[in-house]
Amino acid sequence: MEPSDVDAPLSVLLVHVWYWPHIGGGNQHVEHIARQLVARGHKATVWCADIPEHDEKQFVRDGVKVIRLPPKRVLGGIDPVVSIKNLDMNFDIVHLHDTLPVLIRRSLKRARNKKIPVVTTFHNDYIKTSLSGKILKRIRWALQGRRTLQASDARIALTPYYANHLKNRGVSKRIDVLPNGFEPVAEDASRPSSLPADSEDIPLLVFVGRLSEQKGLDVLMDAWDLLCQQGEPKARLAIAGSGELNEWLEQRIASSAYPDSIAKLGRVEDAEKRWLFEQAKGVLIPSRFEGLPTVLLEAMHAGAPAVMADVNDLGRLVTEPNAGLSVSPGDSQDLLKAINRLLEADDAQIKTWSENGHEASKPYLWSNVVDDLLNVYRRVRT
Repeated sequence: MEPSDVDAPLSVLLVHVWYWPHIGGGNQHVEHIARQLVARGHKATVWCADIPEHDEKQFVRDGVKVIRLPPKRVLGGIDPVVSIKNLDMNFDIVHLHDTLPVLIRRSLKRARNKKIPVVTTFHNDYIKTSLSGKILKRIRWALQGRRTLQASDARIALTPYYANHLKNRGVSKRIDVLPNGFEPVAEDASRPSSLPADSEDIPLLVFVGRLSEQKGLDVLMDAWDLLCQQGEPKARLAIAGSGELNEWLEQRIASSAYPDSIAKLGRVEDAEKRWLFEQAKGVLIPSRFEGLPTVLLEAMHAGAPAVMADVNDLGRLVTEPNAGLSVSPGDSQDLLKAINRLLEADDAQIKTWSENGHEASKPYLWSNVVDDLLNVYRRVRT
């Protein structure tokens, strides 16, 4: 690449199994990158599996060309088998998001054959508890995951923890650390209509995320039950999101000693999420594992003190800037202590956490993250 080409527009292919309208952190990550690239005058194309099935298989959304690939079958319920042999691959950069899926590995092979530079982002690890699951995970990593990263021209981890994790698992080449980013909600804050009318009169604690064990919903409910054992809570817990534990959550709320202290909101719009963060005395994130949760960054930027489970070293993101509290993952007693500290904190402490969190979130704005990503793209093209 000639020096005069440094700022030339790029044609970038982003590959991820999931994309809009699928809801999830990974596909939102890809969508934000694509939109930022287009805003800078670059071309962005996304390849993804057609899950859930969408009427249009090819369309343009926010300036991003999207190609949805119907799967022949889905391995293990999570890995769609798709064909890319009839797709044009005339790109300057191929950016893979994940290491294991069929779509990722086939895209890598095509790009290598065409000598197109490949960048791969490792988003997070996954947990297997059974012996057979652990063995299969090791085999897939050795035969697929590590090979994908080693064969790429650049490798990206979202946090220093994951960079070290990859090195310890045999990735010997350079790993760049580029965090997950976020965009502040542009819409004016809007109070969720499903929230009880008296919620402004008492402290509000908020959980926003998928209703799942991964996100620690059971840990949260166990901690809230412990709080209820101390007497009627002088706070309301608002739970926003949907997921596989939806019915389970309804049953847990019904069996609570103080069911009126919990508000199940379902999925909320961005404007409603902004309202929750701005009004919350604390945002609770008791996840069992994460890459870098967008909800943490959004909450900090909105000025909400955060309680973050110290999984994969994420606790330091709130403790180092004094923006909230860190708790042990899976520990409902520890989460209860943090909830009590939030509720007992005076206005000065809340103000300190709020202001520090807002400042600490700024480097994670998508505009800053994509500036660094473009430097990686240009480096692998030289």
